[in-house]
Amino acid sequence: MPYYNVEHSFPLNAHQKQDLAERITKLHAKAFTTPSIFVQVKFYQQDASTHNHFVGGVSRDETTNRILGFVRSSAERKKEHFDKLAEQIENAWYVALGERADEGEQEKKSETPQMAKDAKELLSVGFVGGLVGREKGFNLPEVSPRTQLANSNCD
Repeated sequence: MPYYNVEHSFPLNAHQKQDLAERITKLHAKAFTTPSIFVQVKFYQQDASTHNHFVGGVSRDETTNRILGFVRSSAERKKEHFDKLAEQIENAWYVALGERADEGEQEKKSETPQMAKDAKELLSVGFVGGLVGREKGFNLPEVSPRTQLANSNCD
């Protein structure tokens, strides 16, 4: 199952989390023909005062916003697919935070001060691909056109 960790130092309200989770779910499901019921999104609020961030072994006081997807890889899932999905997820972040217009909407003029914009910046969107694993006591099957066809009939 695809699993997305949203680590954020910018405080997200319930509506923003719901909006972003729905967008990530739809984008992943469409990109890889995955039933949306399988896509999981979890939010982790970061707090600089906990000193949980280290760079080169040195504690850093700053935190960032980033999204990391743990997904299954296969020969059919090319780098271009992940690049496109990363760009779409990045856009979804800014739409959910009200910094960009959604598709079909008139372009928004952000009146957010620069300091607040910096706090909302999404540093990265990344993916960790895996070929094998276990879930709920079962070995995961390889992703193949046949598996994708079966998944497409689950929705």
